[in-house]
Amino acid sequence: MTVIYQLATPLPEAERNARLYRGELIVFRGFDAMAQLTDRLRAHCISHLGNDPTGAHLSMSSNEVEHAAESLRAAIRQDSNVDVAWRQVLSAINTNLDETYGDSVVLRVQPPQSGRQGERTKPLRAHRDTWGSNLPAQINWWAPLYETTPERTLALFPGFFARIVENDSADWDFQEMVQAQRTKSTSGYPLLPTATRAPNWDDAMVVNLLPGDLLCFSGAHLHASVPNTTGLTRLSFETRTVNRSDMTAGSGAPNVDGSAPFMTPQIFRHLLSGRKLGAMVRR
Repeated sequence: MTVIYQLATPLPEAERNARLYRGELIVFRGFDAMAQLTDRLRAHCISHLGNDPTGAHLSMSSNEVEHAAESLRAAIRQDSNVDVAWRQVLSAINTNLDETYGDSVVLRVQPPQSGRQGERTKPLRAHRDTWGSNLPAQINWWAPLYETTPERTLALFPGFFARIVENDSADWDFQEMVQAQRTKSTSGYPLLPTATRAPNWDDAMVVNLLPGDLLCFSGAHLHASVPNTTGLTRLSFETRTVNRSDMTAGSGAPNVDGSAPFMTPQIFRHLLSGRKLGAMVRR
């Protein structure tokens, strides 16, 4: 049975990454830098969703929540202090920033499923991030900004880490997705490849964490949003990193079922210089 390892002290990065590539799940707990980042992101949430962001859906229409969530994400992208705070978190847990590339810190706003949900606020279906990126060394980071419950959180399917899951990655094109997003296409092109035959929810491990906790796991882990059946909106943040040396050496998690046509290192930028990890290449 897969367990989540809770750590109050840093690990050497090489050991941490090796464990994650094997499918282990690690939570860092009690780090001051993480508490400071959480507080900063909460302040953004209050600015855009009101004094009680978990109850935003009670005073806003579904469209208003969707627009507020988009404005919230944009504000966080533009806040350089969020980037600084995130680098401080990574440094606190022994990450070599000179070797680290990442994408943006992204806020996930998931209202209760009783209301209409937009493209960016609806639950994410079961997927592996590596189905889209094709980068075995990709590491995912996830953290709640407010308390979670088993009905309002993230779920992983660790029993499928090394098992084939039917999916639509072979038909998913990163360039087409980007074009659809840029043109606000109504074609409904999916944001990411997903499982076409997802495991049963009985196989899921729901992640029940506290604000200030930080979960990391391989991007090859199958995971999904738990449909929010509570009366509160879920607010969490996520981001992804790649260690350049690991990628160059071919280290990473196994690819058991991903078939997307491109590798997309260009979505990751060096956390200090901002340069891209690489150019998109056809597999």
